[in-house]
Order: sequence, then C-alpha cells, then structure tokens
Amino acid sequence: MSAAELMPLRCHFRDPSSEFDVGPGWRPLVLRCHEAVVAEFPEYELLAVKQKWAALAFQAFPRPWRRGGNWVSGEVDRLHALVAEFTAASEHICERCGNAGTLRETRPIELTLCGVCESVVGQDGRL
Repeated sequence: MSAAELMPLRCHFRDPSSEFDVGPGWRPLVLRCHEAVVAEFPEYELLAVKQKWAALAFQAFPRPWRRGGNWVSGEVDRLHALVAEFTAASEHICERCGNAGTLRETRPIELTLCGVCESVVGQDGRL
C-alpha cells in the first residue's frame, strides 16, 4: 500500500501540512481505522497518526474542536474504543512490512517488527 492510499484521511487533519508518521506495514491498518471512525464520526478531526511506544497512535476528536467543546464524553469514549481496537492490533503487526510482529526493544526507540525487519532496521529506528 502506498502513502497515496491514505489520502482520504488528509482532509480530516487539523493541520493540512501534517504527515503520517507510521511505517508502510501499518498503512492498511490506519486506513481501516479511518474507515471505522468516519463511519460513526463523518466530520472527525485528525490530530496525528504516528507510532508511539511501538503501537499505533491515531489521535482524533469526534468533530473539529471549538472553544467550549462540541461533543459529549460518550462520543469521545466511543471514538477511543474504536481506535483502541486498531492500536491493539498494531502491537502484533510489523510496522515495516505488515507481517506478524512483536515488540522489539533492541534500539533506543521501541518498535513492533517481524524477525526479518528487526535485522534490517537500523539503531535509529528509521523504517
């Protein structure tokens, strides 16, 4: 999957210059997460899509933020529950290639990688 296939998410970013900070192995997972979120929250606002502590961090609000808020806690809870499923799945998917992966703590940054990718990803963690 190419980065271009994540274009449907771009219009949801609060900051249009934001980038997706995940490896290619997680792109299908990110797209499925977006599809689940947009099905319930069509106007959701995306803050960041990144790897954090070797898991997917899909940070969003149910709708674009306004002073005083414009959603209720139940909506936030539902959004977090949707995203949590994909975060949990990312803990078992290699961020680099998409095969089965496990937590790797062999470099300064924790990553979820398969055995093959563990051997080729440098100490800087660049995918």
